[in-house]
Amino acid sequence: MSTYDEKRSFDTTPEPPAEVVAEDVDPLTAPIGKTFVIQQHHATALHHDVRLEMLNGDTPVLVSWAVPKGLPRRKGQRHLAIRTEDHPMGYATFSGSIPEGEYGGGVVRIFDHGEWDLVGRSEDRLTFRLNGERLAGIWHLVHTGERDGKDQWLAIMSEDSRPPGEEPPPADPMLATLTGEAFDDPEWIFEPKWDGIRAIAICDANTRLISRNDKDITVAYPELGRLDDQVVALDAMLDGEIVAMDEGVPSFQLLQQRMHLRDQARIQQMAKKIPVTYIVFDILHLDGENLIDRTLEERRQVLEEVIVPSERVQLSPVTRGDGVALFHAAAGQGLEGIMAKRLSSIYKPGARSRDWLKVKVTFDADVVIVGWTDGEGNRAGTLGSLVMAVYDGDELRYVGNVGTGFNRDSLGDAMDRLQALEETPPPFPDVMRSRPELRKAHWVKPSLVAKVEHRQLTSAGRLRVPAFQGFREDKRPEECTWDQLLAESSP
Repeated sequence: MSTYDEKRSFDTTPEPPAEVVAEDVDPLTAPIGKTFVIQQHHATALHHDVRLEMLNGDTPVLVSWAVPKGLPRRKGQRHLAIRTEDHPMGYATFSGSIPEGEYGGGVVRIFDHGEWDLVGRSEDRLTFRLNGERLAGIWHLVHTGERDGKDQWLAIMSEDSRPPGEEPPPADPMLATLTGEAFDDPEWIFEPKWDGIRAIAICDANTRLISRNDKDITVAYPELGRLDDQVVALDAMLDGEIVAMDEGVPSFQLLQQRMHLRDQARIQQMAKKIPVTYIVFDILHLDGENLIDRTLEERRQVLEEVIVPSERVQLSPVTRGDGVALFHAAAGQGLEGIMAKRLSSIYKPGARSRDWLKVKVTFDADVVIVGWTDGEGNRAGTLGSLVMAVYDGDELRYVGNVGTGFNRDSLGDAMDRLQALEETPPPFPDVMRSRPELRKAHWVKPSLVAKVEHRQLTSAGRLRVPAFQGFREDKRPEECTWDQLLAESSP
């Protein structure tokens, strides 16, 4: 058996068996072939497997190195490479999952492939050119000897021949329009509506998370800091939602305990207590190319090819055509609703479009908090309710009070926030004549935005049966408008 075969059980692993039983070739002297492949290997430790076609006698094989950090992408940069056993040529197209417990167990995806040319060889150095779909340039592999039983080399970039890429689109997410009823249509896909924080993920050598209001929120979610490891790409811009799960259901209230933290010790503590997941549902930019003018159907296909799901990164599941069944399933599981997206649609950064529709089980609204009332009974000495408003032009318009949806922690947090705000005169004194309970309210500067769930917007312009969900920092008070409330509450 070859070294390659000795390490594998082919009745278990889907990998192809070897085509030749012989010693591994010497990459510094063996005749060369044309093909190369680089595989992104999510094994015990993430690494890239660089494989160059050479000849073992008359049989082509893939001479292989495991490169923990991947081939360098900057001139002069050096990365460790470990020589591994020669692989059969059938491995050049292998992409799949090696079962846990097998040698190299984990997900394998093709990162790049194409043809390679020999530039030069010496007694300790292999210099080669890659002409791939992602990589183009010249690298050295320098043999440095054996250490700890491993045949060690250094991978060094000599020349980068990649053409300059396009400027990525703005990190401004496309928005959906509320519609009244679920529907079936084979030209649309349907997915759950995730109750979390919308974020654009910019992935290259690391990951940055950008909120709807263009704030970098990466520091608040350290468990998502290596999201780029789960992307088979040089660089990518993703659209998705940061969610905290409560028994399999997204919980905005749980997430609220994470979204405002900036103290590193507290962030690390809460990341263990309330871990978050990034649910990816679109891709805007990949390997220097903008994808926003491609159809959603094309973008979704690309997304499924480049995302390797993990505990912290998941692809939003979609179904084609069957919106009504998904809506009923979402309602039964306590989800917020579903999204409907036209397969032929392009991505429009920052635009609210009817190519994306949301169908709500319950409505939610973003409101400005302008004051609060004192609690009574078992809430005596603390918060009774929050006074809610939205902007109607330049003026604030009263839309009701919310006093439910709090627990002890969120009550304490709300009081801390309110008491830190500057007091101000009542923003709508005319309302106080018809709502005497507001005469004793404490009025504050309108700088807090809260998310509330409600059943409907009444004819009097009040939110019916509102329940507090949490404060949010990814939206400015001025964005909470009467027109938007009407659009979000009246499909």
